[in-house]
Amino acid sequence: MKRQIWLLTFVSLLIVMFVPWSFTLKSGQATTVQSVTLSGLRAPVRVVRDSNYIPHIYAENDHDAIFMLGYLHAQDRFFQMDVRRRQVSGRLAELFGQGALSSDIQLRTLGLDRAARESFASYGRPMQALFQAYSNGVNAWLNDSSQPLPPEYRALEISRQAIPAWTPIDSINVGKGLAFSLSNSISEEINLSLSLSAYQSAGDNAGFDGTLLFFEDVFRSAPFDPTVSLPGFMPKAKIQSSSKLNKMLIDSLRRLPQVMTPAVRQLAQEYLNEINSSPYVRELFDRRAADIGSNWWIISGRNTTTGHPMLASDPHLALDTPPIWYEAHLIVSNDPEFGPMNVNGVTLAGAPGVVLGCNDRICWGATVNPLDVTDVYLEELRNGPDGFPAFTVFEGREEPLVLIPQKYLVNRVGDGVVDNLVRANVGPAEGGVTLVVPRRNNGPIVRVLFGALGLSVQYTGWRSTLEFDVFRQWARARNLDDFKRGLESFDFGSQNWAYADVDGNIAYFTTVEVPVREDLQAGMIDGVPPFLIRDGTHGARNEWLPVQNRQPGQSLNYEILPANELPNAVNPPQGYIANANQDPIGTTLDNNPLNQLRPNGGIYYLNVGYDGGFRQGRVVRLIEASLAGGNKISLRRMQRIQANDQMLDAEILTPYILAAFNNSADAPGELGALYNDQRIIDAVARLRRWDFSTPTGIREGYDPGDDPDNLPEPSREEIRHSVAATIYSVWRARIIANTIDAVLTELGLQNNLPGSDQALAALRHLLDNFETNKGIGASGINFFRVPGAPTPEAARDTIILRSLREALDLLASSTFAAAFGRSTNQEDYRWGRLHRIIFDHPLRGPFDIPPAAGFSNVSSQLLGVARNGGFQVVNASSHSARAASVNAFMFGSGASRRIVADMDPAGVIAFQIIPGGQSGVLGSPFYANMLGRWLTHQYHRVLLSPGQVQSDAVSEQVYTP
Repeated sequence: MKRQIWLLTFVSLLIVMFVPWSFTLKSGQATTVQSVTLSGLRAPVRVVRDSNYIPHIYAENDHDAIFMLGYLHAQDRFFQMDVRRRQVSGRLAELFGQGALSSDIQLRTLGLDRAARESFASYGRPMQALFQAYSNGVNAWLNDSSQPLPPEYRALEISRQAIPAWTPIDSINVGKGLAFSLSNSISEEINLSLSLSAYQSAGDNAGFDGTLLFFEDVFRSAPFDPTVSLPGFMPKAKIQSSSKLNKMLIDSLRRLPQVMTPAVRQLAQEYLNEINSSPYVRELFDRRAADIGSNWWIISGRNTTTGHPMLASDPHLALDTPPIWYEAHLIVSNDPEFGPMNVNGVTLAGAPGVVLGCNDRICWGATVNPLDVTDVYLEELRNGPDGFPAFTVFEGREEPLVLIPQKYLVNRVGDGVVDNLVRANVGPAEGGVTLVVPRRNNGPIVRVLFGALGLSVQYTGWRSTLEFDVFRQWARARNLDDFKRGLESFDFGSQNWAYADVDGNIAYFTTVEVPVREDLQAGMIDGVPPFLIRDGTHGARNEWLPVQNRQPGQSLNYEILPANELPNAVNPPQGYIANANQDPIGTTLDNNPLNQLRPNGGIYYLNVGYDGGFRQGRVVRLIEASLAGGNKISLRRMQRIQANDQMLDAEILTPYILAAFNNSADAPGELGALYNDQRIIDAVARLRRWDFSTPTGIREGYDPGDDPDNLPEPSREEIRHSVAATIYSVWRARIIANTIDAVLTELGLQNNLPGSDQALAALRHLLDNFETNKGIGASGINFFRVPGAPTPEAARDTIILRSLREALDLLASSTFAAAFGRSTNQEDYRWGRLHRIIFDHPLRGPFDIPPAAGFSNVSSQLLGVARNGGFQVVNASSHSARAASVNAFMFGSGASRRIVADMDPAGVIAFQIIPGGQSGVLGSPFYANMLGRWLTHQYHRVLLSPGQVQSDAVSEQVYTP
């Protein structure tokens, strides 16, 4: 794989010399007007490009508006679109070659493409027509030989003739791939099962309770910060806690060894390894590991300076080149069937319609709600006459599998032959035949131990779903009722939706079809909980209940939670709502996600765990501080909250460093020596004056408010906070290493460490409860071990300060030499030399930013662009909490779009930005024309009225049939 990427990069370097650069007029110059004949349109369409190269599409009907959107997407982003559709449908090797074949095998097995085909057949006539119009627009561009292909195809040795025509299925696949990446929990459930099994085995061998070590001490459901979105939601729903259910959960966890036999552990580990072996697959799995999330908050008009509701939203996704979103404005004068439309926002290149945006009456935003809509099952298999698996066993009876043969093609990149695709030799057992279990919502068997066992996946997205119809409806929604009707079509890809309108309303809705499990509805956990590998034979009652009470717009043929049991609120008394992927209503705050009851019986279950609450905790603190004393929030204040880069974990944990230092003043031995270490004295003084912010502290760094075209020297205050951020961030890694990780490694569990959020939640739990538990977990294991320490408190303080000394040693060592040159002068430890980002392109090399689009690396040894931010800050730019080397603090996900909006009835006032440019064509001046502003937290106006568009117009094309 590495060799192939190197080859693609080498070829791409050769072709860059021949990439044509094109230029356009700058804002304020006379608008150019060009007439273009375009077959497939029903009436003339006018496309006005503004100074950001954002198209404003004026059409007489929906068909032409969407046709034109497809054409412009292809013109600006075709390679990105092509990669997305091939990745999700399992045909990426036809583009990238042999290195993508394993990805194709896994994606064909999962079957999003099968679900897309079924979905298209289920869509109503209006949506089918829009999918076809969009495809026709894409193909109008693709079939025009006067339009040059993106330069990537030259590197891949593919001609226009070998590129398949765009279809409606391709568009649905693009959407399903994004929704799948945000909602599936396959790898999480497998990893939790393997980890719990390892903890239980370790406990059996060493004489401690491995279940309690796992669930109560280390892999806690309870978040780091307990701030929720809707205080009091559960009491309003008459959901009551039950102490009986607390014991039930632990007992159920202790039953895992009945499922996780050595053969099953092997099966599960092999599949997890398979997922992790392909970057094209890995990016679609494990929401937490990818730091994918989002922020939004909405403020009632009674709390704003204008008296209108305000909305802020920034969905967090991978920060790649080109950006995931494409900005567009669709204006339909009067569609014969649906009337006028005026919607502006971000679109998904490859799919029709505005996904997140505003029309002239409403705005909406979204965050991921990681609801548990996935179950992994252990299946008993029986072979057919040919010796190949043909049946699963359910209640002792054989049930037939559906067998789907697969054929794979591979592009032979680098042989100098254009369009040289060859048949891949993939045997039936290696992925040449896909096994589907009809009972599992047509879910696949993802891993087989031939003649015996298999792992199947039941997931709400495997069958027909209609989520794209939501955006068609919201483009014309006039009020809250219209918006709510649209919600009924959002079936999978669980989201928290923020809503604000010019009538003065704010609202929050969670949408997804959450299956009701039969054992939970009976008020019990049969076998193991649903977030672990479950029994697929019905030896335990682990099935999804068949639909009994079909909900409005429901697609799933299983019972689901009704909308009123999912988190929701309209104009709440507190006057604002915020969400940042954390537990929205508090089902996990007591560390048990399964001890609440539904209003009419059964266990109320949403998910085993959420984001650690770091961003939500900071956002709510900032909102509350802004409203203190009767103050109001302005749109500028909304922008400043969105730009906040203060680390909440630092605010909570730094006082423990300061207290440990104060406690050690007269201590003997190592603790006293730490207190008298001049480096620690200096570092503590810096931490004492720190406001927990994370400026870059370097001239090359991009910080909020900077001029991106003329970066200023950092101020003394920025340098001071920058150095403190560096010291604390390395201390964080060392305190986790010396407590959580040290204990687990000693027990042989070094391959089953908790993730960043959980490690910090566990650490905080131990520190906050130290007065009672003295650092000893529910398992009886001490996490603060210092031989010879006179008291538990002295041991705690020693480890805290020892971790600080080790952090300072590390910063002055060869590990960080590329950034700090082995300096012991703490003033040199500038955060921007560590906290960097490369905006990756699939072919890497010259397509990446930097070096593309005029951006530079911090230095030849420090690749990437320096930007403020850090672990789980609101201005998302996170990295591993264990980061402890010069490149470990780099980040790759964050705000894929920022918007703030004031819902003025006279005209919505909104500002947004994306991290890059509208064009995905290397050499275009719009390849990254908005990136500098994104890096420095600036915005452009969202143009909704004809006058606003015309005032910023720089070019105009009139397309005629």
